[in-house]
Amino acid sequence: MTDKKLHYSTLEQESLICARCGYCRNVCPIYQTVGWESGTPRGKISLARQIFNNGQDEHLSEEFAQRLAQCTLCGACGHACATEIDTRTLWLEMRKRLVDLGKEQEGSSLLRKNILDNKNITTFDNEERLDWAEDLDEPEPLDARHGADVCYFVGCVSSFYPQAAEIAVAFAEILTEAEVDFTTMGGAEWCCGFPLLGGGHVDDATRFIRHNVEKIKEMEIHTIVASCPSCYHVWQHQATEFIGDYPLAVFHATEYLAHLIKEEKLQLAPFDELITYHDPCDLGRNSTIFDAPRFIIESIPQAKLVELEHNRMDALCCGGGGNLQSSDPGLSEEIALLRIAEVEASGASVLVSACQQCTKVLGMAARKAKIAVKVMDINQLVRRVISER
Repeated sequence: MTDKKLHYSTLEQESLICARCGYCRNVCPIYQTVGWESGTPRGKISLARQIFNNGQDEHLSEEFAQRLAQCTLCGACGHACATEIDTRTLWLEMRKRLVDLGKEQEGSSLLRKNILDNKNITTFDNEERLDWAEDLDEPEPLDARHGADVCYFVGCVSSFYPQAAEIAVAFAEILTEAEVDFTTMGGAEWCCGFPLLGGGHVDDATRFIRHNVEKIKEMEIHTIVASCPSCYHVWQHQATEFIGDYPLAVFHATEYLAHLIKEEKLQLAPFDELITYHDPCDLGRNSTIFDAPRFIIESIPQAKLVELEHNRMDALCCGGGGNLQSSDPGLSEEIALLRIAEVEASGASVLVSACQQCTKVLGMAARKAKIAVKVMDINQLVRRVISER
């Protein structure tokens, strides 16, 4: 399936456009697990038409509010939509309306509280954002520094969760190996705002996005690299109105690593394994970055890449997006197990992704399914092969 231009007007108008053809049902990870029509994109749109177009907002049931929260924002339905509705924007507007009606899911509400209180998704002090750097081979200060060539935007998960912090360590050591002049925002880095957008809190998200952009400008940084696809998506799409005419190049880590490899600034050792790659939704389908991660894997001597049954634009979601793991962890796990079944069928010994959330969720699912596969982020893979030279 090729990328196409999706359109959006208002929730009420888009709900009337839906042809109820059912193409979205076939690709929806929620429907594939719950099996109810109300869990399908067309089912949600039909209910929205009945409620919002007929002034029944005050009678919105808790069950319907829960159904709206059961979405990973993977974007698959939008790319399958015969009438080209931008369903991802539609779901975000629905969630905003849920918030306005006081129907927000408890998990999402707690996540918002953490972000507003601590400027990150955890309960930790935001000044601890650089604690992961203590695990670098040669620890050196990464506090915000003006005028560096590159700023690494680490993201909340890689900053505060020990397993994901390995990704930040790997990427920082790769940059050091390639002699890149880089810094971070340190404690001045706030949550990118994506979880707030996903929870329907547009004004809160806007405040966080504006803050990060202003700090980057103050630091006189002109290249920013994010290893988190959701952070990247925010910088590449939602932050543009605040960036304005300021010259800022935005890259995902895979794009930047591919550049370093092409420039021969990284020397890769052999890695004789059969590798399969999982496309993160916000990097692949929602940002159309498919080739860079595959180029990296194929640049590793002796590494062999095998594609999963569903890949690139048609890739299955890991189940961890759209705040679903916060609002419905059981459902998130069921979706991840569907993807892990494809990994097992591929025969690969290593599963690589380019998203800390995908790596975490799929790693948990692989252990749950007792599948003998090593799950790692692409930064961890590259760090391994440059250290074994």
